[in-house]
Amino acid sequence: MADSQIMSEIKKSFAERLNVRSVDATKSLKDLGLDSLDVVEMCLALEDRYGIQFETSELSSIKTVSDLYGSIEAKLDAKK
Repeated sequence: MADSQIMSEIKKSFAERLNVRSVDATKSLKDLGLDSLDVVEMCLALEDRYGIQFETSELSSIKTVSDLYGSIEAKLDAKK
């Protein structure tokens, strides 16, 4: 599992971007008001900050907050 501090930071920044206290991981990104461009922008920022890389095809499969968190965790774990 990825470092819980890093995931906490990611979850906090995600909530801040959405201007909410916390984010329900079961919610779809669309229900939270995010479009595909928003998701790409967030992923690009995460790539720069944590040195991870998202594939274009992978981005289209991210539908929920949980999907996004799971993908990030897997990438951070693979870096170890």
